[in-house]
Amino acid sequence: MQAEFPGEQSIIPEVAATVPVSDDPTLPAITFRFWVIGTIFSIFAAAVGQFMYFRYNTVYLNSFSIIIMTYPLGEFGIFMAKVLPDWRIGFHWPFDFLVARGTFIGGSLNPGPFNVKEQTLILVAASTNTGAAYATDILAIQRLFYGPHQNPNNVGWCAALLLIITTQCVGYGFAGLCRTWLVRPAAMWWPGNVVLANMLHVFHSKSNEGIVRDRIKLFNKLTAWVTIYEFLPQYFATYLGKISIVCLLFGSLKGNLGSTRHYPLENPANPHVRFGLWPQLLGQYSAKGGGFMFLTFDWQALSGAGPFYTPFWAQMNTVIPVILSTWIVAPLMYRKNVWDANMFPLASAGNYDIYGKPYNVTRVLNSATLVVEDDLYEAYSPLRISTYWALSYGANFAVVTSLLVHVALFHGKEIMDGFRSARAEDEDVHMKIMRKYPEVPSSWYIVTLLLFLSIAMVTVEHYTEFQIRWWGVLGAIGTVFIFVVPIGIVQAISNIGIGTNVITEFIFGLAVPGKAIANVCFKTYGTNALSQALNLVSDLKFGVYMKIPPKAMFICQLYATFIGAVVNYAVLDEIIKNVPDVFSCSANHPGSTIQPDPAWDSTSPRIFYTASLIWGAVGPKRMFGTDSPYHPLLWFFLGGAVLPIPFYFLHRRYPNFGWNYINWPIFLLYWGGGPANGSGASYLMVIFLSAFSQFYAKRFRRNWYDKYNYTVSAALDSGTIITAIICYLCFTLPQLGGGNGEPTGSFVFWALNPNSTQYGDQDYCLNYSAV
Repeated sequence: MQAEFPGEQSIIPEVAATVPVSDDPTLPAITFRFWVIGTIFSIFAAAVGQFMYFRYNTVYLNSFSIIIMTYPLGEFGIFMAKVLPDWRIGFHWPFDFLVARGTFIGGSLNPGPFNVKEQTLILVAASTNTGAAYATDILAIQRLFYGPHQNPNNVGWCAALLLIITTQCVGYGFAGLCRTWLVRPAAMWWPGNVVLANMLHVFHSKSNEGIVRDRIKLFNKLTAWVTIYEFLPQYFATYLGKISIVCLLFGSLKGNLGSTRHYPLENPANPHVRFGLWPQLLGQYSAKGGGFMFLTFDWQALSGAGPFYTPFWAQMNTVIPVILSTWIVAPLMYRKNVWDANMFPLASAGNYDIYGKPYNVTRVLNSATLVVEDDLYEAYSPLRISTYWALSYGANFAVVTSLLVHVALFHGKEIMDGFRSARAEDEDVHMKIMRKYPEVPSSWYIVTLLLFLSIAMVTVEHYTEFQIRWWGVLGAIGTVFIFVVPIGIVQAISNIGIGTNVITEFIFGLAVPGKAIANVCFKTYGTNALSQALNLVSDLKFGVYMKIPPKAMFICQLYATFIGAVVNYAVLDEIIKNVPDVFSCSANHPGSTIQPDPAWDSTSPRIFYTASLIWGAVGPKRMFGTDSPYHPLLWFFLGGAVLPIPFYFLHRRYPNFGWNYINWPIFLLYWGGGPANGSGASYLMVIFLSAFSQFYAKRFRRNWYDKYNYTVSAALDSGTIITAIICYLCFTLPQLGGGNGEPTGSFVFWALNPNSTQYGDQDYCLNYSAV
C-alpha cells in the first residue's frame, strides 16, 4: 500500500511513528468470518467477565489476549480461510429506510485471506464484553444483600435484560454527537489505542521493511520470555509480586494485644491478637493497607497503569496523589483518630456501625419497601466508613467541580469551536484518509439515544422493583450531557478515565433519600451511559487508525453489546442460583451457617453494596449532614472548583513552564482512587517504568522509542495474559473447586511463596502466629 498523502504525518509523534499513513479500501471489514468469530468471542468474553465478577482470584480477557487468540483462528484456521467456498450470500434490502431500496446486504462466504480490518472488528466486539455489565451489580446486590434469593423485590429475566440492554446502549447515542470534539481533532489521540494499532499492524504487515521485521522479531521473543517469567510471580514465587522493602529489612510486624478501638484488624489465627496502624500501612492485601514502599516484579500489577503509553505528565498526576494520600495523609488522620478512625481497618471497603462492627442493614430497613426507617436508624447506629474511603468520597466531590472548571479554562475555546463547525485544520492525515468512507449519520445516533431512553423509562415505570421513576432516568441522562465532553477530552489526551458514580449517587441521594435500589439505578444510567459513550468514541478513533468504515464500527459495537447483555444475565443468574458460597461471602445474612468459600469472596458486589447503602439507603443528608463527622468533606466541592484557577493564570503568564501539565481532575481522582483501592503496591514501579519510557527514552532515545516502545508494551501484556490464563485454568480453578476454598495442590511453600496460614499475604508484613 502506498501512502495516500505523501510526506504528511500526524501531529502526534507517537501516532506518526506507529500508525501507517495508508489504507487498502478493498479489504472487507464485516465478513462471515467476523460474524462467526466475533460472536464466539463476544459470548466467551462476556461469560468469563461475569463469572470472574464473583471470584476472588480472577483473570480477565484483555485486548491483547483477544488479538492473540483470534489471529490464528482467522489466518490459519482450516475451516475459515482455507475450506469455505467463495459463495455470495445475502439479500436485497426491501425498504427505503437506512439504506436505499434494493441495496444488497451480504457478501462473500470467504472473501480471501484473514485481514487486519476483520480482526479489528472482532477485537472490538469481544472487548466490549470483557467485563461484567454495570447493571448486573444492581441485580446482584438485590439478591445478595437486600434479602435472600426468594426476595419478592428481585426482578425476572425480562426486566433484568431490559435493564442491562438499556444501560449498555443508551450511551451510544452520545458517541456520535461528540465526534466533533473527541474523534476528529488530531489532538484527541487516545493513547491506549496506539498500542493496539501497533500490535495489529505488526501481525498483519506484509512489508519487508527492516523496521517491521525487527518489531515482529522483538514481539515474538519478548512475549515468549515474559510468558515463561510470569510463572514466577503468578505461581511459583508469588512474593515477587508483592515485595515490601520495610518488612523485608525489619521483619514481620507482629500483632498487638489490645482493644478493637486501637487494633481493628483481626488475626484469624488468634482472635485475641489484633493489628494496629503499622501493619495496615505497610501491608498490602491481607492488611487492607497502603503498600508503603512496595515493589512488584509482576507485570500483571503494572499493566493497568500503562507506563509505556500513558503520557509522563498524566502518570505523575496519578502517582503523586496516591503516595500523598495513601502513605502520608490517611495514616496521619488514622494515628490522630480523626472520625474515630481507630475503630475500623485503615483501608477497608466495608461499612460499620459506631461499635466497629459490620453494619447490619436489615436492622434499619423496612423489609417490604427496602427504605430506611428513621426511628430504626437512630435506634441502631449511624453509618461509619474507613479513613481511606472517607477521603475517597471527598476527593470525588472535588473531581467534579475541578473537571468542569479545568476544561472550561484550558479547553473552552476548542469546545466552542466545535459547536460552530468542525475545523479542517484540526484533522490529521488519518481523518483525511477516512473521508472515502461514509460517516454514520447523526440521525442513527439520535434514534439510538431516543429509542433506548424510551425503553428505559417504560422499563422502570413498569417494573417498580427498581424504585426509580421515568424522570429519574431523564435526570441521569442529563448528567451525561454535562460531563461526556469534559471527561472525554481529559481521557483522550491522558489515557485517564474519570467516572461520575459518586456525583450521580450524591445528586439522587439528596433528591430521593432512603431508596438504595433507586439510587444505584440512577447511578448506573448516568455513569454507565457515559462510560459506554466514551468506549464507542474511543473505538471510533481506533477505527480511524485502523481505517475501519464508521458504519461497520457502529454495527459491530451494538451487536456485541446485545450478545453480552444476554450472556451476562444468564451467567449471573446461574451462579446466584447454584453457588451458595456467593451468599455467605457477599452479604451479612443473620443466622447463616454456610462456611464461606474464599474462592467466591469477590469485593466487587460488596463495594457496590456499600455505595448503595451510603448514598441510597442512608443518604447523603444523614451521611454528610451537619451532625455527621464527615460533614467537612462537602467543602471539597468548593476546593475542587478553586484549585485549577491559579494554575491557569500561571500558565497564561508562563506558558513554557508546564503549569498546564498539572491536571487537577486527574490529581484529585487518584487522591481518592488510591485509597479506595487500598493499594500503593505498584506505584513505585510505575514511576520507574514511566520515567524510562515516557521521559528518558522519549527525549533522549527517540529512535528506540519510535521503533520499539509500543511493541514492548504489547509483548509484556501479551505474555502476561497468556500465563495468567494458563495458571488459572491449570492451577487455580481445579484447586478451588471444593467447598472450603482450601487449595488441594498449590505449589510448595518456600521463601518466595509464603504460607498464607501464617502470613496474611505473600508480603511477610503480617505474622498471624504472633502472640
